[in-house]
Amino acid sequence: MLKVVYTLLVAAIGGIIGLKLKVPAGTLIGSMIAVGLFNIATGQGTVPVNLKIGAQIVIGGIIGLNFTMDMIRQLRLMIVPALILIIGLTTFCLALAFIIHKTTGMDLMTALFSCSPGGLADMSILSEAYGAETAKVVVMHALRLMTVVMIFPVIFGFLARR
Repeated sequence: MLKVVYTLLVAAIGGIIGLKLKVPAGTLIGSMIAVGLFNIATGQGTVPVNLKIGAQIVIGGIIGLNFTMDMIRQLRLMIVPALILIIGLTTFCLALAFIIHKTTGMDLMTALFSCSPGGLADMSILSEAYGAETAKVVVMHALRLMTVVMIFPVIFGFLARR
């Protein structure tokens, strides 16, 4: 039980540091890095399966909070752009995952979750549930997120001036 307490304490400290440093998804990335370093250094990091299940329930609930009646009403207006987005992203992500799988040897399930357009927390939890290499999925999504946060505003600013 003490190992669990230490793991959660290290996660909390890492999450707070990530938040204070304003790292994109800082609480998630900070806690992940802190616990990863703790586990590498001590081999003592652990979390019971029930806690993982509880975390998945909480994250599922948080995702569910994004659904509102206003969003449902807007679906009528968004059906064509949503279909274009879904078809385009799905096609692109599947193709990219197969390219990564074939060129790097990354297993297909890990490549698929790494290329999925979901959020870092969502994809890491789903990847674990499906047996993908979660650490690789998290790294890929963290890099994607940092790239989006650092580079896209510059690109968007450039395009807005045109």
